[in-house]
Amino acid sequence: MSEIFCSRLRLYHTSGDLLFPVKVRDRDTGRVAFRLSKEGNKKTDSIEVMDEQEMIRKVTTEGYAVRACTEKPGGRQGLFKIDQRGILRWELIEKSETAA
Repeated sequence: MSEIFCSRLRLYHTSGDLLFPVKVRDRDTGRVAFRLSKEGNKKTDSIEVMDEQEMIRKVTTEGYAVRACTEKPGGRQGLFKIDQRGILRWELIEKSETAA
């Protein structure tokens, strides 16, 4: 899996798609980071988080939405929040399981 995907947090969509949080490039700064939002779907409403563990904590315990997509190009993508917008459930995978 690419370095832009977080393979430790999996979001299960109502369509059956498996979504992964994804880092995005800021067109203004060139920085690549996870983009999170408490409210809204605009860049001005979001924060950038570089650290994967911090992103996981904010998404799973603080109510942030995260940019996520399927692993396959051209699949489902968007801003998703746990328990909203079609997410049935989520799963946190231990690092040892993702290394296999």
